[in-house]
Amino acid sequence: MQNNSEMLKKIKPEVLDVLSTFLERKKPLPIYDKIVNTISGMSIYEAKKSNVKNDNYLYYIYDFPGYLKGSVTKSGWKLKTINTYKGSLILLKDYKSVEDYLKHKFSTGRRSKFRTYQKRLETCFNIEYKTYFGNISKNEYELLFEAFHDMTRKRFLEKKTQNYDLSRWHIYHDIAYPLINSKEAALFVIFSDGKPISICLNFVRDKTIYGYLRTYDTDYSKFYLGFTDFIKQLHWCFENNIEIFDLLKGSYPYKMRLIDTQYPFQKHVLYNSNFILTTISANLNIAKTQSFYALVKVLKKMNVNKLYYKFINYKYRNRELQELKKGFQKIDILDNFKIEQNEVLTELNLNDDSSKTLKRYVFDFLYSNQEFIHNIKLFKHKNESNSYIIKGKKNTRKITLI
Repeated sequence: MQNNSEMLKKIKPEVLDVLSTFLERKKPLPIYDKIVNTISGMSIYEAKKSNVKNDNYLYYIYDFPGYLKGSVTKSGWKLKTINTYKGSLILLKDYKSVEDYLKHKFSTGRRSKFRTYQKRLETCFNIEYKTYFGNISKNEYELLFEAFHDMTRKRFLEKKTQNYDLSRWHIYHDIAYPLINSKEAALFVIFSDGKPISICLNFVRDKTIYGYLRTYDTDYSKFYLGFTDFIKQLHWCFENNIEIFDLLKGSYPYKMRLIDTQYPFQKHVLYNSNFILTTISANLNIAKTQSFYALVKVLKKMNVNKLYYKFINYKYRNRELQELKKGFQKIDILDNFKIEQNEVLTELNLNDDSSKTLKRYVFDFLYSNQEFIHNIKLFKHKNESNSYIIKGKKNTRKITLI
């Protein structure tokens, strides 16, 4: 029985993920003697001999950032790296300030738009920006994380796409609190009248910040909260001597506009070459992995991946999004509307649950007219189905939902 157990160890790998193992749980990675950040030149991990106990003969390490270099000197152990997905980052150390970064990355017109987004947000709402790094109470943490989850779920339901992070939310909830208080994670929050409308959780290691989870209240979409939040994060990074802003996986359009460097994520295959079965198993997996990612590149060129994601999202929509099919498909807008004396109107409270579907239309009105939220009134027509009136100091708008 012992021989069978030893044989199984030689061919069955232990599978680890760098992001969840090293960043989330802060556990040491096996076999590596040292891991160096080749951009900063800093050693981010060194094995302590007293803690080293490796019972396995084979390890598969996923999501290893390509700018990190792991060294292995233990007798008989070999390391093979395979490029998998693309990652992206910003080399903050190459810029003098936030303004310097923005000038290098964006045109004068685009920078002006960023300022407009923030100014309109602060004109229309009572806005507060807060960063939790090293100190957050348990009660406040629980309230923020509940809002974090609710906004994330709402956002991806509206996008009609799956979100992997929601399936791991219990993990994020458990790990973030101690990491924030130990200054190994930062929680960036934008509040409107004390209510969180944008939340971002980033991990921090030495002089690198990792953009991990972010979401916002979609009712505020007109204000482009993501850009305002990002610029606030950049200011924090420069104030705290952060040299690298790692945006991790995903080639999303917004990331491509922000980054200045791409790098490969890697799969590391670590194996003890003193054992023939381990070596055979490792090399078979290496060949299989290399073939898989070569095929992925070919399929991406043929846009097969887009068809796959459309199929997955179609299945997800059928299971989760039935309630959204009853939503309104069109909105008629009439600005400078004059309320006649004989019109029968009922004033609504925008904070009531019955009015929550109208928030986005009201906030769009605020953005367009630079009105303050507490200066507007919302009415419903009694005689016209699905017609509403938004009355501010500068303008009155009638909307009809179809």
